[in-house]
Amino acid sequence: MQKFLQRRLNDGIFFAILMVLLGGLAIRLHINPTHPSGEDHFILQAQAWLHGHLDLEKRVNDAITVNGKFYIVFPPLPALLMVPFVAILGAKFSDIWFTWVFAALNIILLFRTLEVMRVLRITKRLSIENLIMAVTFGFGTIALWLCIGGDVWFTSQTISITGIMLTLHSTLSRRWPLATLSVGIVLLTRTSEALIAIVPLIIYLHDLGIGSRTQNHWHFLPQRWPSIRELTVTLAPFIIALVILLVHNKLYFGNALSTGYDIHDRQDTVHFAYGIVSLHYIWPNFVVDFLRWPSFYFTGFNDLHPRPDLLIDGIGTSMFFSTPLLAIFLFAPQGKTSQIWLRTTFWVAVALLLLSILTFEAAGAYQVGARYVFPLYPLLFLLLAQRAAPLDTRWISLAGLSIFVNLLLARTFWEGNPDSTFVAESAAIALVFCTISIIMLRIQKRHPEEIAPTTAPPEPVHNDEATTMPS
Repeated sequence: MQKFLQRRLNDGIFFAILMVLLGGLAIRLHINPTHPSGEDHFILQAQAWLHGHLDLEKRVNDAITVNGKFYIVFPPLPALLMVPFVAILGAKFSDIWFTWVFAALNIILLFRTLEVMRVLRITKRLSIENLIMAVTFGFGTIALWLCIGGDVWFTSQTISITGIMLTLHSTLSRRWPLATLSVGIVLLTRTSEALIAIVPLIIYLHDLGIGSRTQNHWHFLPQRWPSIRELTVTLAPFIIALVILLVHNKLYFGNALSTGYDIHDRQDTVHFAYGIVSLHYIWPNFVVDFLRWPSFYFTGFNDLHPRPDLLIDGIGTSMFFSTPLLAIFLFAPQGKTSQIWLRTTFWVAVALLLLSILTFEAAGAYQVGARYVFPLYPLLFLLLAQRAAPLDTRWISLAGLSIFVNLLLARTFWEGNPDSTFVAESAAIALVFCTISIIMLRIQKRHPEEIAPTTAPPEPVHNDEATTMPS
C-alpha cells in the first residue's frame, strides 16, 4: 500500500508539472484556457442534454441535419464527461484545459505501462528511460498540437488515446474487466479505433493457452477454460458501452448501426466519390501519412531567404517528419525480445489500425502532421521500448529533434508560421531536454536500479493476481 500511495503521489506531481508545461505553451501561443475553443461541439452537446434535448441549437462544422434539426456525428463520451463541468461552471467551462487533463494522463499512463513491461521483464529498460519515452510521446509527437487548443476533433482523439493507453496498461497487468472497459471508452469516443481490442483479445487467448507450444506440440484449444462468471465480469463493461453506442446511434441517426458519417457524407459540401471507406483512398492517404514532407516558399525569383512551409495546404505531412524518432524503425535493427509473440501482437494491431486509417475517406485535413495515424503511436512507443538497444545519444537526439519539430508544428497550426524567436526558443527547449536526459541516464547507469525482479518472470496472471502489477 505504501508503494502504491508513493506512486500515486509521484503521478500527481508529474501531472501538475505537465499541466503547467501545457499551459505555458498555450499562453505562448495566445490560447486562452479560460474560454471555450473555437470548435466547442461537445460543450454545446452537453448544454443540449442539460436543457432536455439531443439536437444542437445551432449548426456547427461536421454537423448533420435530420428532420430540420442539427446533430453532431461524434460518439457521446467526451460530451458526457463534460456534463458535470458544464452544469457547475456554465459558460466559464473550457474544453481547452479539459483536453490538457487527458493529454497529461496519456503521458503518465504510457510511463506506467512501460513500467509494467519493465517489472514483467518484457523490456530491460530503466525507469528513467521509460520516463524519457513518455515525455517524448507527449511533446515529441502530434499529441502536442492536438491537445493544446481543445477543438472538438482533437479533444476526441486525445480522449481516445487515453482509452487506448488504459487498454494496453490493463491488458499487460491482466486486469481484464478494466481492459474491456477501456476498449469501451475508445468505442464511445472514436469508434473506428476500437480495433485496439485485438491486443487484449490475443493476449487473453494466449493466457488461456491458445497458440502455445509445449514439447514441440502446438495447442489450438484453451488449456484452461474460463468460467461463465469470469467471461461475464470480463465482457460486461464492453457490452454496456456497445449498448450505449447503439442506443445513441438509433436516437440520433435513426439506425443503431449508423455512425452518422453516412448521412454526413451525403450532406457534406466535399464529395467523396467512393463513399466513406474504399481501397481507392489507400494511396493518397499513404502519401500524406508516410511520404509527404514540408516545402519552402519564396517571395519571388530573387528571394535569397526561402522559408519553410510546415502547413503547406493543410492536408498533412509524414509521421516520419513530425516524429523523426520513428525513423529508428526503418534504420535500426529491432533486436531480441523476451516475448516475441507480444511484439508480433503489437504489430498486428498496428497493421489492422493502419488499414482502417488508409481506407478512410480523408487523411485528416486540416492539419499539420498526420493526425489519423495518432492511434498507432501508443503501440509504436511500446515497440520502441521492446527494442534491444538502450537509449543512447542518437535516440535522445532524435527525441529532441521530435520535440523541436512538434513545437514548431503547434505554433504553425494554432498561430501561423513560427518567427525566428519562436524557432530559437523551441531549439533551446529541445536542447535542454536532450541535456537533462543524457545527464539523468548517465547518473542512473552509475547507480543502476534493479531492472526487474530477481525471480523468474511470472506466469500469465488473472484477475485475482493482478494486484501485484505496478499501477
